[in-house]
Amino acid sequence: MQAEARSTLDRLDYVIEDCLHRARAAPPFEGRAASAHGQSRTNLLHYLALREQDHRELQKALAELGLSSLGRCEPAVLHNLAMARHAAGRLIDPPVTPPEPDAPGISLARGRTILDHRTEALLGPRPTARAVRIMVTMPTEAAQPGGDDLIARLLRAGMDAARINTAHDDPADWRTMIRTIRDQDPEHRCRIFMDLAGPKIRITALRKHAKPRDHVRLALADRCCIRTTTPPPAPDTQDSLKDPALGIEIWTETPDALRDLRPGHAVWFDDGKIGCRVLETHADRIELEVTDAKPGGQRLRTGRGLNLPDTPLDCPALTDDDRRAVRDFAAEVDAFCLSFVNRPEDVRDLASWIGDAAHPGQHPAIVLKIETRRGFERLPELLVALLEVDRGGVMIARGDLAVEVGFARLAEVQEEILWLCEAAHTPVIWATEVLASLAKHGLPVRGEVTDAAMGQRAECVMLNKGPRILQAVGALSDILSRMELHQRKKMSTLRPLRIAAPPNHTEP
Repeated sequence: MQAEARSTLDRLDYVIEDCLHRARAAPPFEGRAASAHGQSRTNLLHYLALREQDHRELQKALAELGLSSLGRCEPAVLHNLAMARHAAGRLIDPPVTPPEPDAPGISLARGRTILDHRTEALLGPRPTARAVRIMVTMPTEAAQPGGDDLIARLLRAGMDAARINTAHDDPADWRTMIRTIRDQDPEHRCRIFMDLAGPKIRITALRKHAKPRDHVRLALADRCCIRTTTPPPAPDTQDSLKDPALGIEIWTETPDALRDLRPGHAVWFDDGKIGCRVLETHADRIELEVTDAKPGGQRLRTGRGLNLPDTPLDCPALTDDDRRAVRDFAAEVDAFCLSFVNRPEDVRDLASWIGDAAHPGQHPAIVLKIETRRGFERLPELLVALLEVDRGGVMIARGDLAVEVGFARLAEVQEEILWLCEAAHTPVIWATEVLASLAKHGLPVRGEVTDAAMGQRAECVMLNKGPRILQAVGALSDILSRMELHQRKKMSTLRPLRIAAPPNHTEP
């Protein structure tokens, strides 16, 4: 064991020095909140350095020595490494006491405390029975007669945060929702989040054989095309009938965003229900072939969205409509959710708009919605930019994200987002299709219950609207309360198991 402990000690020395070098080489940390969140940025840099290498053999060696395998080091990376190094040194005869790093990291308790404080700043006070908050997307009914009763019942069922989706309804409805929530929650325990729609590419018009349609059906191996110009005033019916790629024509609200599509790139419609690949690109159209659709074909309607996972899009996350919403509602909401964020500049742009629009002393928080492949790949940069503002969080928007990275990768991607955010002491909202069948139909799919339980690893779980949303809130609150007795983030808690005694077992 002496040789193993010595080798492990040497490897830990190397890893610690690598982490310190990464932090020293980083540019100066600036921004209004830089001094408050400097420890979080440094810890994130340590974690990035740690995860750039394969340390599985080191983990095995640590476990063989009976030491921490570093599997829960996210909140305090350098501290965990230094403690493992110190313990490995004590196993050597005579014992070796390595010196502390020149820039010792924060303790595990301190890292968790920072995350708890940032969670409360973003999501409000901790509920009585659980630490994980519940966010509910406001349905249109919340702005109609009887909406006050609906919101009151949601609050009693366990809603801790309300999400207003600006991709639906209108400013008058949003203002009614806000006013009603404030009236029903005079203590302001429920936080209000305004989800900015962002630059999602949506279908604005469809034609089949030159005739306008509100929907078309696409089946495997079908041909279609996306027009990159405005609909022609007098379409050539004969050409449309001759060319199968022109038989079904699709227009979008942002054709310029499609100009970087190339043959072989993937195009997904309607949250991944229809998959296509680009065959050819022309000045006025992009020709596609359907590669994924359910048997018998899938209906595609106007208003549905597009995802372009293989195509780099460099458009700003804030649209003109988003800026108007920030200007008009900065004094009324607790946070803005930034959709389709891909660049650190997007975070700083929103922070600037909030600073100009908010009342003195009141700055709504910023939540980054990670829903594109590029947003995920640049998450470390986005987190550093987010740490420059007073309050912030990250939403794992699993609907678009699954389409962008592929359903097979979604599980590992959401794990990596959780790890990175915990290293940056940044609260996470677990979102999209949680208990969706229960909210819509009153009966959950069994896999959804497990998925909801996994939300315990985040700081908040979001439910979408549905006719049975009250039932879904109550069920989710119960699941999270039960799971809290067993799990905190990645750490299992050793409470007594409630299992039956084995046969012939006699209680003492």
